[in-house]
Amino acid sequence: MKIAIGIDIGGTNTRIILVDETGNILAGMQCATPGISGNSGKIGDLLVETLRDFINHEKIAGALAGPANIAGIGIGVAGFIDRDRGKIIKSPNISSADGLPVRELFEKEFSLPVIVENDAAAYAYGEKWRGAGEDLDNFIALTLGTGLGGGHIYKGALYEGPFEIGHMIIEPKGRFCPCGNHGCLESYASGRAIVDRVSTSIQNGAKSSLIECCEGNYYRITPELVFQRAFDGDSLSREVFREVGQYLGLGIANLINLFRIDAVIIGGGLIGAWDLFIEELTKEAFKCGLKPFSSNVKILKSAAAKDAGSLGAAGLLFNMIAKA
Repeated sequence: MKIAIGIDIGGTNTRIILVDETGNILAGMQCATPGISGNSGKIGDLLVETLRDFINHEKIAGALAGPANIAGIGIGVAGFIDRDRGKIIKSPNISSADGLPVRELFEKEFSLPVIVENDAAAYAYGEKWRGAGEDLDNFIALTLGTGLGGGHIYKGALYEGPFEIGHMIIEPKGRFCPCGNHGCLESYASGRAIVDRVSTSIQNGAKSSLIECCEGNYYRITPELVFQRAFDGDSLSREVFREVGQYLGLGIANLINLFRIDAVIIGGGLIGAWDLFIEELTKEAFKCGLKPFSSNVKILKSAAAKDAGSLGAAGLLFNMIAKA
């Protein structure tokens, strides 16, 4: 049985798994993405070291039963990817990875085939392979994490062109985005946007239980803390997630009108806050989506959850090998 390594490098966490060719996950681990601050050479060395530690871990080594069983490495990265060269062009949420030649680096270190893809595109493929999209041939996957990414499955296959949903302009002259533009959807619906929105509101005098729990230090506020407080009834936190749902709904309406999709699958690190934004999202999406296109669209919660990105990266590696 062939085994692949799937890696999902996000703006906050990195997930690494071992996957067999049928999509069964044999082992996995998650850690903070190394070297987020610093230069690309440093983050490259740290990512290689992280994978080497994973392979050498006693539990992983037992599952591998020898390195010859590894067919290759699939890598999904948050950012704009040069697929032909396996290189990160720019990563708005991991600036230290800008220009990093990922494929070259990993092929040199591990002497294995490597494929590099945008993390949200890999996520979409993971949902198609072993997730909520198994029975769907035309859907969009959105990853709600540090940033906001998207991938498109069209006629059962991954669309390989740029699909930067998070950088769709949703508010002209709106909030600044790390990509350099203003008003991107990601600046209104992402983990980073949630923290920025809450911090700004508190500094402008809004009342919130977040003030007490972070002892006035706004840098200690995290998206997870905001949705915990929202579930506890904090009005500011609940309003922020309602706003996230509204903007996501607007973005999804645009996607429905453009692509006439069958479904939207939503996952990512903030999927635990589903109940806080899904009502507003659904209302806005179907209000603004053209009726001939939107009436039968399904809004689905990810079935592959935290493993979809790394699972999809491994699946794309298997595909590449099969076509070679």
